[in-house]
Amino acid sequence: MKASIVLLFALLAAGCSLQEPLADNANLPAKEDKRSERLSRQKEAVVRFFRPMAVQEGDWLDTQKEPGETFEEYLASNPTLPTPARRTIYIQPIGKFTGEQKRAMALTAEYMKAFYNLPVKLNAEIPLGNVPPDKQRKIEYKNNLQIRTAYFLDDLLPKLLPNDAAALIAFTNYDLYPGDTWSFVFGQATFSERVGVYSLYRLSNIAFGRDNDKDRLLTRALKIAMHETGHMFSMKHCTKYECLMSGTNHLDETDRRPLDDCPECMAKLAWAMHYDPVERYNALAAFWEKNGRAAEAKIFREKAKAVKGVEAAS
Repeated sequence: MKASIVLLFALLAAGCSLQEPLADNANLPAKEDKRSERLSRQKEAVVRFFRPMAVQEGDWLDTQKEPGETFEEYLASNPTLPTPARRTIYIQPIGKFTGEQKRAMALTAEYMKAFYNLPVKLNAEIPLGNVPPDKQRKIEYKNNLQIRTAYFLDDLLPKLLPNDAAALIAFTNYDLYPGDTWSFVFGQATFSERVGVYSLYRLSNIAFGRDNDKDRLLTRALKIAMHETGHMFSMKHCTKYECLMSGTNHLDETDRRPLDDCPECMAKLAWAMHYDPVERYNALAAFWEKNGRAAEAKIFREKAKAVKGVEAAS
């Protein structure tokens, strides 16, 4: 697949400078080392729920060569983490949204709270603002206006970033592109600046004149929002498993990804957020039970039971 038509699930924004690491995790104190050992055992308990990565023609890893990142490598990478003073994830809608898109954003905020174990605040919608000419374009298909992601990541969102923000992610209904050689992009986030953006434009099929499915829109929105937020906590693309943190080149590949992090990425998240995996799985199960998707709830309950089982045996 040529670079001009590759879809990007998430990528470190070009030209974004790295901030000073929040902490040195290369030499973990004894207490943290013990916690990481426990998570190493817990992650093995949920391996059976995930498929090893299988790359098909046109997939992300068919076009992008990435080494992936283990739990242990993440611990040694000085990731950007929440702090006592910066614990809230902010969601900023930018643009005008349909009723189904508003529903998806509200439920995304709920899911994100369960997923990351942090307070989540969904802000009121704001207009796009005045986009510089060099950060917008129109493409031939339906004379569609696209906004360059740098407008959000470099110009707009850093000014809106609250002092207590662990992360700020913008939801927009405008189509996005990261650079002149790209056709479009689903979303983009920085690894250290705590800002990211993703577009709902291509997720519901409304833009392409096809029927809409509210559950499909919600599922895709959740996957991309959780994925981009993971990047803001310095989590790299996953290459070991079919994982929510895996890169994706197209919607079919996005739809194949699960609604959860794989064992390696779950351990990273649990360590970063001081979040017990059993508590996390049960919180995500409760979300799906509340929203009428019993199959998803069942999987998360089974993961919680598996982790409890391995701990009881140790």
